[in-house]
Amino acid sequence: MNKCLLLIVISYMCVCVSTSAQTLHSIIFTDTQDESIGIAAKASHDYYSLDLLSTIETSIGTSYNSSTPIDKSGYECNRANLLQTLNDLSCSENDIVVFIYIGHGARGLKDLSNFPQMCFAVPLGARYRDEDDFYPLENVRDLIMKKNPRFCLVIGDCCNSYSPTLSTKPSITAAEAMSLDIIHRQGENVIRNLFLTQKGSVILTASIKGQYGWCLNGGPRKGMLLERNLNEVFQDIKDGKASYSNWEELLSSVKNNTYRFSQTINLIGKNDGRRYTQTPYYEIKLAKTSTIPGPKSSIEAKDLQQALKQVADSRSFSDTERLTKSRALQSKYFDGDKAMVEVVGKDKTTIIQSTDIHKYLLRIATERDLANITILEQRKDANKKVIYLKVHEIYVEPVK
Repeated sequence: MNKCLLLIVISYMCVCVSTSAQTLHSIIFTDTQDESIGIAAKASHDYYSLDLLSTIETSIGTSYNSSTPIDKSGYECNRANLLQTLNDLSCSENDIVVFIYIGHGARGLKDLSNFPQMCFAVPLGARYRDEDDFYPLENVRDLIMKKNPRFCLVIGDCCNSYSPTLSTKPSITAAEAMSLDIIHRQGENVIRNLFLTQKGSVILTASIKGQYGWCLNGGPRKGMLLERNLNEVFQDIKDGKASYSNWEELLSSVKNNTYRFSQTINLIGKNDGRRYTQTPYYEIKLAKTSTIPGPKSSIEAKDLQQALKQVADSRSFSDTERLTKSRALQSKYFDGDKAMVEVVGKDKTTIIQSTDIHKYLLRIATERDLANITILEQRKDANKKVIYLKVHEIYVEPVK
């Protein structure tokens, strides 16, 4: 084979590999900078990341590669970054996009959309937000769908209350602490059915028109009311305690649970003394499709977390490949065997294992049902080599 023909064949193979991979895109914007809601927003950000997103990623992981999450907080949670992120988003026809906004929200008196406008962070020292700091949640859904993904889930964990001074924006057409975190086979199948057998979009916000979105009693570190009830539904799915055949069933449960819970926790306005409730609102625009994406392509890991997941992935790689990857990973990211790894349990806090990096990599390279690893904390030395990791692991129920 001459050199020119060889180059053509290699180029064709590269194109086939790059276009056959299905990707899960995760985008989170969190207004942690706001004094009144920042602590609660940060708490819910962590719960969404470690519970909801990890559950989705683990359940569809046999078919999907995960892109590095786009995570904007503080002043980085601004309208310009949002629009740039959505403009840069590139989807294939089988990709899945999950977008989450956590912060303040409001609506103009003449807004036609049932969903709120997101209220983005302002520079430190600024006293007021202006019109350019607001952007409609529904427009995010429509912009993402213009990229033609297979499936899009948009969540706005924010108020939907009226603001007389806000103008209408144009729309766009279109357990237990010590236990391991295990997704039961039934739960994995439920999540795969929700995300992989339909094409279109789902959009969810914390409250209906005119309502506030609340954080939990007991302090803002407890997180947001919507996040709690949404994650509880997905936790029940993971544990095999609940099964939903479609998004209407699931979101109806979230809506009803959130409303009932808001009735019991005494939501009282600080300024007016009135009692309030919270009722989430959602829209589903989906069509059934018979095409379920096949196995994902193997791509080179772009960061440490992806590399760890590949070492643990017994469903995509042989034991020999995983051990080879573990040695390459240790050489690239760590300084010999000096680094320590702590593994936390289901509560994301309690340490259930503490060991050196060599023993940790050897273990995960020989595990059978370890499906996902999330890095919670890492520290590096002066040479930028990792010397400490805190991780959370998610397993799938063994095949019997």
